[in-house]
Amino acid sequence: MKNSVRQKILTRRIKHVRAEEDSKKIAERFLSLPQLKKARNILLYYPHKNEVDTRFIIKELLRSKNFNLFLPKVVGNDLIPVKIKDLSALKKGYAGIMEPEGKGGFPEDIDIVVVPAVAFDLEGHRLGYGKGYYDRFLRKTKALKVGVAYDFQIVEKLPSEQHDIPVDLIITPTRLIKVKEDDER
Repeated sequence: MKNSVRQKILTRRIKHVRAEEDSKKIAERFLSLPQLKKARNILLYYPHKNEVDTRFIIKELLRSKNFNLFLPKVVGNDLIPVKIKDLSALKKGYAGIMEPEGKGGFPEDIDIVVVPAVAFDLEGHRLGYGKGYYDRFLRKTKALKVGVAYDFQIVEKLPSEQHDIPVDLIITPTRLIKVKEDDER
């Protein structure tokens, strides 16, 4: 089932013509999160293959200078958060995804992590690409886990396994889905 859902949504995502408009709406919702006021260290991802474009968020947070921004770098089987100052120093890394250079930080220092996925369900479970990088990373952090997705990437229920780590909330262009209340984190 996972593979058929993954293929169906990836095909739709590649063809999504309102990706830029929807990404801007998601960025606005993210930037208005009350939890952002308390955060210092934020891990985002660099968009790949028509994922929600986080560069709108990254550029805004870099301008504010109130945050330390990190992007993931794949090292072996792990995601390592690497601090960035701008987007110009990125290089193609794992699977052709743009990654930062430099020394990595620690997962436990991250306050908010923005998590990509092929799909999310209403309980916060995510369907990724099947390599487990984010699940391994999310196990090591107490950060607020924020999924970002286009509306069609939200499904009723995904199969989940014991090692899967759900997100705390999901932001789409039209909804904010609270999976866990703040005091449950």
